[in-house]
Amino acid sequence: MLINKLLFSNTAPKVMSKSLDLLSTRQNLISSNIGNLDTPGYTASDIDFQGQLREALGSKGQLKLRATDERHYGPKTSNISSLKSEPFEEEDAAKSNGNNVDVDKEMAKLAENQIVYNATIQLMLKRGSTVRAAITEQAQ
Repeated sequence: MLINKLLFSNTAPKVMSKSLDLLSTRQNLISSNIGNLDTPGYTASDIDFQGQLREALGSKGQLKLRATDERHYGPKTSNISSLKSEPFEEEDAAKSNGNNVDVDKEMAKLAENQIVYNATIQLMLKRGSTVRAAITEQAQ
């Protein structure tokens, strides 16, 4: 089950932490796009968050496993810590002033990004409370 892998995997804290970093950077880019809505010649930028994370985990559409112990399997995490955000320019049609920012599209991306960020925070909190409950032998 995916939720169990996220809660109990050794790679989960690194992946969630790097996800928050990338999502924060994406939030800043989207906010910058909205802020430059009327700036002549401004080109909107974005980050392919999911694609970059998949690439760092070594799973482009499929899960690649690496043996860390003869009894354990898991994704390679050496690329996660070195993952950097790679912004790209949007290829939307430009207005007469050369600006290609679409406020409706940017607001939708902003909302989506916020939802993913909040979900990641909730997973981190759930992981912490599950581990704490296991240590203190309390029911959740």
